[in-house]
Amino acid sequence: MEIGSSTSIMGPSIPTQTREALTSHLSSYNMWALQGIEFIVAQLKSMLLTLGLIDRHLTVEQAVLLSRLEEEYQIQKWGNIEWAHDYELQELRARTAAGTLFVHLCSESSTVKHKLLQE
Repeated sequence: MEIGSSTSIMGPSIPTQTREALTSHLSSYNMWALQGIEFIVAQLKSMLLTLGLIDRHLTVEQAVLLSRLEEEYQIQKWGNIEWAHDYELQELRARTAAGTLFVHLCSESSTVKHKLLQE
């Protein structure tokens, strides 16, 4: 998959092959799971971080930290407003964790497979 970077507000152009791969991957989820994915994307502001989180390549803490890089830089430069920044961080973690759990619960297989007993 190829995804470029951009310094423009419009963002990079996404190649057709990448777009098809993302469409195919998202099509494997049911509508409830897609609602959860949309919720996580709204929290993290990133489809890539969301997919990394859902596919268990990132933890919630890692995904939230990566989504807040600019804010963390500003906090280091100008200081932390404890009651505001800490509250926002905890709220973002809680919302992201809840959305991730929702997607996982909606995506689990609910069928039971029986083993054949061999005698």
